[in-house]
Amino acid sequence: MNTDEPTRVGSAGREGPPTARPVSGPSRTDAHHRSDGVVASEKSVRAWEGAYRHYGRAWEWSARSPKGDPAAAREMASASWAVAAAWRQIATTTTLPWWTLAAIESAAGAFEAQARSWEARETSESGP
Repeated sequence: MNTDEPTRVGSAGREGPPTARPVSGPSRTDAHHRSDGVVASEKSVRAWEGAYRHYGRAWEWSARSPKGDPAAAREMASASWAVAAAWRQIATTTTLPWWTLAAIESAAGAFEAQARSWEARETSESGP
């Protein structure tokens, strides 16, 4: 299978046609060197990709863990903080339109709120 071709993804129970997403995403050249001059640093991109891989592994682990597992909550909190930090790094190391920065800040804030929520679960689940 050619990894540049989109793959079909089910609509998760919603009505309408399934959506398509690329299997491998845009090439690194396209992602970093666009014609509008916006360039994300290689370091920022690697940090973001690593944070999301960590988040995906933590999410899978928490989904398989028993309800109330403080170790899974701790890992989800850690992964959420990492994703928030990666978003903030992108916001500070690239020149972007204000509305794009606002979206990045919103994403970072959402992951920070999620991290605090997971930390609260960890504390309550590992308490006396």
